[in-house]
Amino acid sequence: GAPPPQQPQQHAAGGGASHCGGRGAPISPLEDLMRRRGVDDAWDALEEMLRAGLPTDRFTVSRMLMKTLSDARRFWDPAKIHRSVALVDRFVQQQPEEADEVLFNAMLDTHCRMKDIEGLESTFQKMRELKVEPSHVTLGILVKAYGQSCDIKSVLRLWDEMEVQRLQANAVTYGCMINACVKCGQTEKAAQIFDEMKKSKKHCNTILYTTLIKGCGNDKDLAKALSLFREMKTEEVPYNTIAYNSIIDVCIKCSDVQAAEDIFREMIAPDSNVQPDLITYSTLLKGYCQVGNLDKALQVAETIKACGLKCDELVYNTLMDGCVKANDLSAGVGLFAEMMQSGMRPSSITHSIFLRLYQRNGYKGNASDAVAQLYQHHGLERPHGIDKPTRGRKGKKGGSDGFQTSPPTPSSQQQASSQMPPGGALGRWPAAASPSMLLDGLGAAPAAPGPMSGYGPMLYPGGGYGIMSSPSTYGGQPMERLGFGPP
Repeated sequence: GAPPPQQPQQHAAGGGASHCGGRGAPISPLEDLMRRRGVDDAWDALEEMLRAGLPTDRFTVSRMLMKTLSDARRFWDPAKIHRSVALVDRFVQQQPEEADEVLFNAMLDTHCRMKDIEGLESTFQKMRELKVEPSHVTLGILVKAYGQSCDIKSVLRLWDEMEVQRLQANAVTYGCMINACVKCGQTEKAAQIFDEMKKSKKHCNTILYTTLIKGCGNDKDLAKALSLFREMKTEEVPYNTIAYNSIIDVCIKCSDVQAAEDIFREMIAPDSNVQPDLITYSTLLKGYCQVGNLDKALQVAETIKACGLKCDELVYNTLMDGCVKANDLSAGVGLFAEMMQSGMRPSSITHSIFLRLYQRNGYKGNASDAVAQLYQHHGLERPHGIDKPTRGRKGKKGGSDGFQTSPPTPSSQQQASSQMPPGGALGRWPAAASPSMLLDGLGAAPAAPGPMSGYGPMLYPGGGYGIMSSPSTYGGQPMERLGFGPP
């Protein structure tokens, strides 16, 4: 994030002072009101004071704005933030002598978080007009704001123009600049700035390395990313979960699942003090789905639950997208059922995944009808903005161009769902008791399913994994009987 604006000092305002908190530090009546009744009442009071022409102090106003931004992390209320900014603008207009760098940084940071470049530029111009000297904190906020809008020209211009502030920059300010370059696709420039930091010994920071590693991922440069990751150990920069997740993500982006597994082994090694989280597992799972290895992806999903984590919509969507690549309709339908049982609602992304899944399984003219019936079976409505399709022309066997036209009926889906194993949608996959057991089992063929064993990747005699082909089963019954496949 941007460097936080400096905390303003305690200062007694006009209109009297009181003591609060037992510290003996004088505070303004406006700040006393904020502490007792909340920042919203303080803004109301400030508005009345401005209307009456009563003065207050910049320190209290700065703290009010920072408090409002802090509260916005829990609940983002644009109207409240816009009102706060407007009141601060009025305060600066009425008491320009009170405006200082801390107050302006708070205003700039607010515009940055609101992604309001016009307001940011107007505030910075006012800062210059009042001859308030910016600091390296100001520089960090500005480059972060322009980086968010991918305006690399403004980022580089400010970095060159604000030379004094650049020489004052700490790791946080450098981090804002490097992150802005990466966001704008300028990883090479980010690396140049990082090399400058090395000369002044300011580079030993986990966030800086992680940001550069992410940039290498955007450029699909796995070799450079791995070099930076190894350099962290040489430079005694501590690894954390985000650093491991970033390098694993680069491995997956570069389609090197083996490298991702190797990094994961290091992460869970006995001498490592870093633990994988849901993002770690989700990234590995995504990698297996991308290469069509659905059985390993399902094992990772089981490990997520065995570790006490909860599969989120992203995990389910990734798995179901893997079912599209593996052409496994039965696994996809079962995963959808488990997703519903977990209390999650499908998004438009989920809907598009199932359209593709049904289309790959023969529902060319009416895949949308099949998905609609699947949603209806689970008590869901068709997602907003998706029109009901018209049926295709009649073809052979009464279908649309010869493809299946009768989507699975609710009764058929109920029959299949009732035969799901007690373990849930992924029930037949053995849950790894630990991440290391997951790795031990990744190369092993999954156990052959028993009668009525649920669903998963199609398994041929001998335990091999393959693309689903007829005859295929769901819940122990032929898919044709359940209305899932072409006749």
